[in-house]
Amino acid sequence: MEILVNNILYIHILAGAVSLTTGLIAILSKKGQKWHRQSGKLYFYGMTGVFITGVIIAGFRFNRFLFLIAFLSYYSVFSGVRALKLKHLHKQQKPEWFDWFAGILNAVANVFFIGLGFYYSIENGFVSGGALLSTGFGIGGLLISYTNLKPFVFRPDKSYHWFLSHIGNMMGGYIATCTAFLSTIVTRFDFMNPYLAFAIPSILGLPLLLFWQKRIEKKFDSKS
Repeated sequence: MEILVNNILYIHILAGAVSLTTGLIAILSKKGQKWHRQSGKLYFYGMTGVFITGVIIAGFRFNRFLFLIAFLSYYSVFSGVRALKLKHLHKQQKPEWFDWFAGILNAVANVFFIGLGFYYSIENGFVSGGALLSTGFGIGGLLISYTNLKPFVFRPDKSYHWFLSHIGNMMGGYIATCTAFLSTIVTRFDFMNPYLAFAIPSILGLPLLLFWQKRIEKKFDSKS
């Protein structure tokens, strides 16, 4: 059985490498063009592989952190792809049942993530790596579910809501994936401070995401 799990782990690592590479290409390439579309598709397929193999490995090895981070990062990417199919929510378009299901499932998973953070706090202290990672990811995951489920209840007032959602979710998923990757590498090889490893992807990625979204809003608002 261990041989099977190790083989799945190799697939997980390969899918992660594909996701990190193609995700970066999608971020840097011009939106709507061939390179962006093709790399975005490969990014989604890679993240699907990361999610499936991650859940399997976590189940065999009782790795709660891997199990929960798989939900957070993949739901964000899933929602980013679905945003392209839900462009008319501002015109009372109805989401599919699986849009609701995915958002609620992710929320439930991240409630457990926060609970895991409290558990690590009791066992190892609040400032331990496990406590900070679990609590931080859990809160972030809940916010992602809230952000994506809210337009299903309250109609968006901007026609370009889907563009903001697409970029926000795809970038959010990429940041979460980079954080998980860097944190895992640091845990294994201990070449830098684990708190810094946890923070770097967000420190670099979130300002870029906010700047990007502001540019989109300014561009669309000026046209209207």
